[in-house]
Amino acid sequence: MSTRDAAYAAIAATRPRVQVTGDVVEQFMAQLGKQGGQCHRVRDDGAARAWLASLARADETPILSTEDRWLQRVLTLPGPALPRCVPAASSPLTGLALTTAIAAVAETGSLLLHPRAGAPMGLNFLSDRLVVLVRAADVLRNLEDLWVRVRAEFGVDTPRALSLVSGPSSSGDIGMQFATGVHGPIELHALIVGDHDPQATG
Repeated sequence: MSTRDAAYAAIAATRPRVQVTGDVVEQFMAQLGKQGGQCHRVRDDGAARAWLASLARADETPILSTEDRWLQRVLTLPGPALPRCVPAASSPLTGLALTTAIAAVAETGSLLLHPRAGAPMGLNFLSDRLVVLVRAADVLRNLEDLWVRVRAEFGVDTPRALSLVSGPSSSGDIGMQFATGVHGPIELHALIVGDHDPQATG
């Protein structure tokens, strides 16, 4: 361990940390709900596919989708009919969009999103309705755990942009009137898939 790493470790050991106890998924859902987000929990990928079909309107064509392997696998499962899905990277960023999160944070009710091949950052801000899939095992207790996950996942190659999204777009800056959808999605849905693994959050 370098001198710098040792210094950081010493600071981290004495830094106050928000303690989140109990079911972290339930706490994440409660926190996001307080901020206007809509949370849904399903048991597996097949149930996620069925839920997506129930959300999409019959006249909502096309659905924008990022090219994540997990999301694409979910979309190809058998189930109720879905509107046509098109790659987000080559389509106007409007309507209903689907993407995945690196992780979620129970402390703040936040989803961590990042741009990557097939997943333009604009998708998270320009679509009207955004659905974010996240595995229950990736719901972390607090922000400190989140940055541990980011370092483990990316090392020194951190994505050029990371966004913590904690609800639909809202603003009170225009005429002192509260409004949603001013600079981002009108609706934000977090779809949590599977069971939570306590070992994932220490």
